[in-house]
Amino acid sequence: MNRLNKMNIDPDQSTIGEIVANNYQAAGVFQRFGLDFCCGGGKTISAACKENSVSKDELLKELNALNRGKPSEESSFRSWEPDALIDYIIDTHHNFVRNKIVEISTWAAKVAKVHGKTWPENVEIHRTFGELADEMLRHLADEEQTVFPLIREIYQKRLSGAPVDADQIEQLRNELQSMVDDHDGAGDAMKKIRSLSHDFTPPEEACTTYRILYQNLRDFEKDLHKHVHLENNILFKKAEKLI
Repeated sequence: MNRLNKMNIDPDQSTIGEIVANNYQAAGVFQRFGLDFCCGGGKTISAACKENSVSKDELLKELNALNRGKPSEESSFRSWEPDALIDYIIDTHHNFVRNKIVEISTWAAKVAKVHGKTWPENVEIHRTFGELADEMLRHLADEEQTVFPLIREIYQKRLSGAPVDADQIEQLRNELQSMVDDHDGAGDAMKKIRSLSHDFTPPEEACTTYRILYQNLRDFEKDLHKHVHLENNILFKKAEKLI
């Protein structure tokens, strides 16, 4: 059953991340109100509404309306064990990022070269995405080679009752914070690209490549939000409980 149906949302206590973790359908509501549910998931409803000049009453009205809807299949992620979540994140989101980085980088370079004089924002989009791509590839490697194996190892030790080395606990704690910081940086870069691209809206006379670039940037941001949400608000919370 969808836990949001049973959840009494306290705007002064309930965080955005907790609500989306209970029901991923809430992500669409927060997105419509311009509220960040992944990197900004630690903020309470009241704090986020105040910071972004959003009507708290209107937001709560839409969140509560989800109670009458069909439960989200995404809500099951919260019940998954860390091993399964890690496999899903790698197979679904890490692979998507690696594939899309190649495609988007090619299109961004072409649009910047051909249309950069007429629409100079595309030169900056190309540069910003290039920096983001480099950082994300490093980040994915860090997760797959260090962070995820560490979570798996500590999780298995907790299951078997084996002792966990204090150095491992401290390392994981530091690694999780580093990953969250990276997520914040990626979120900021995509916000910049969204602003430069006028909410991923190409000019009317834009060519096909121009339109493909902007649509793929939009899709990349959408995947990034879900990707970061699954890590920050679900996987990393489970990892914190292990230490």
